[in-house]
Amino acid sequence: MHNPSPPSSSTQLGAAAASAAAAAAAPSALDQLERLRDLIAENDRESVRLLNRRLELVTEIWREKEASGLPHVDREREGRLLQQLVETNEGPLSEDGLAVFHAALLALTKQELGR
Repeated sequence: MHNPSPPSSSTQLGAAAASAAAAAAAPSALDQLERLRDLIAENDRESVRLLNRRLELVTEIWREKEASGLPHVDREREGRLLQQLVETNEGPLSEDGLAVFHAALLALTKQELGR
């Protein structure tokens, strides 16, 4: 049976250099993660701003409907809105995912506005 020889000094230097390179890359990877997380947080804040604006607009629509004696909910309009979203969705959100999002958005709107 042959015993493996100890690593040469050049192999040890190569391993040390690889470790140093990995350590040097780590802060860059961490910086990239932090940058991406900051972008997600910014996106989430913008989503909340847009959701609040949507609630304001729906409140205005419902006032107009009440003044005209129309029901708040229009299932046909909701279906057309979903279809428009499907047609303009460029992904990666799937059509099924979009349907879930749309249903949740409508449910949340009705919940927040007490209908």
